[in-house]
Amino acid sequence: MSRFNQTETAVIARLHALKAKPEVTITLQDINDPLGGVGFTKDEISAVLVAFEQDKTIAFASANRILVLKSLF
Repeated sequence: MSRFNQTETAVIARLHALKAKPEVTITLQDINDPLGGVGFTKDEISAVLVAFEQDKTIAFASANRILVLKSLF
């Protein structure tokens, strides 16, 4: 499994733990801090979030937040 895929799996698991669902905003700190604590870099996490944005799964919002646009699970 590539590092991107590992990071993607970890981000999805974290969003699931946060009970993310469409039309809910999540702070980037709630994603970055726990995943950074287990060895993922902010660049790796950002790459996954940008990919999700390109897929229109999330949108970047103000105040360092993401808006979930459609279900990730």
